[in-house]
Amino acid sequence: MNKSNKALKKMGLSVYACRKCGQCGTKVTETVPYVCPVREATPGFDHFYSRGKIVIAQGLLEGKLHPDANLARAVYSCTLCGNCMDKCGAINADTGEALVDTIGIVEAMRADLLETHPEWVDDNYKALLTATRQYDNPWGVPRTVKEKWAKKLSLPRARETRTEVLLFIGCTTASTPALAQRAVKSVEILKKAGVSVSILGRDEPCCGSVQKRIGALAQAREMMEKNIGLLNDTGCSTIVALCAGCANALKNDYSQSEQKLNPRVLHLVEFLAELFKAGRLEPVKRQERKVTYHDPCHLGRHMGVYDAPRDVLNALPGIELVERTATRKNTICCGAGGGMRVFESGNFAEKIGMAAIKSAEQTGAEDLVSACPFCEMNLETAGSLSGTAMTVRDIIDLVHDSVMEKK
Repeated sequence: MNKSNKALKKMGLSVYACRKCGQCGTKVTETVPYVCPVREATPGFDHFYSRGKIVIAQGLLEGKLHPDANLARAVYSCTLCGNCMDKCGAINADTGEALVDTIGIVEAMRADLLETHPEWVDDNYKALLTATRQYDNPWGVPRTVKEKWAKKLSLPRARETRTEVLLFIGCTTASTPALAQRAVKSVEILKKAGVSVSILGRDEPCCGSVQKRIGALAQAREMMEKNIGLLNDTGCSTIVALCAGCANALKNDYSQSEQKLNPRVLHLVEFLAELFKAGRLEPVKRQERKVTYHDPCHLGRHMGVYDAPRDVLNALPGIELVERTATRKNTICCGAGGGMRVFESGNFAEKIGMAAIKSAEQTGAEDLVSACPFCEMNLETAGSLSGTAMTVRDIIDLVHDSVMEKK
């Protein structure tokens, strides 16, 4: 069997639904300063945004183009933010959704490159996949590292004790010392609300999102099938994820499996919004801060979660929320998605992040708040490079400062 373009052929209908109108690169309005963050960070040639990538896909399917280093660079130069799909001119008249699944097409082209021409794929991507096979996480850290953050907490393990909520930390937060305190704070907040919570600790699997985004579709599918069985066996009713990428994978990607994931999946901000609304969380401290919120692409455009984080911020006394011009579905991508922190040493990710910082500065806010570890890391780096006075913070920090009494 000819494996060339095997994954891309499955996306054929979507590939040829493109009208070449170019709105995915040029639909600029008062609230949309630009559509494609990669196009904005480059000289702007077509292959750097959706329309050009669709032309590449058509060329591959028709045998007019063949993989090489330049084609691989074009295929991997994408954050998979999905803004192009939101602005797409080819829409389903019944649902209003884009007929061109750019994210699926790009992931398919990456999958075909990895399978048939791995020599053109950056070694850093392949290293992530090797690390996953060896350590069950893309960052190559031992399993024991993933539960270090919980050492001083008396938390039940989900495989031994059934609880209402399973807190899914995610590889990035659990294995990054600078982020791990978010997990501790989340547990303290949930305990304050009287929530029965457990963790998987060293047994928490990688969700498979990173692997899928960079094109390892078969590897990601195998991981997800295995994870569904593990998560169902915990008997929890709700999985609360700290990472936007994990939440999107567990809710959307896992729903495409033949197996059913039984617990409902929420990002932490959704669960916190429910707790505030039910009166189970009460602020005890006022914070005088002007903040603006950065919608993570996985949480916003991919999951449609826009109100919950704002409801949480508005529930905190003293917090003044000011919106950027480009916000909610029009939000400017942070630059870290789709493997862009690995692409060409992260230079494009940093450049895109600096544009996001600039848009946030225009609000006059003191803090740029998000709900995703990838956003936080990239925006912090971009903030350091741009010399901004803004502080990049996770929404968990603000909630914890508000609801927890000082010891």
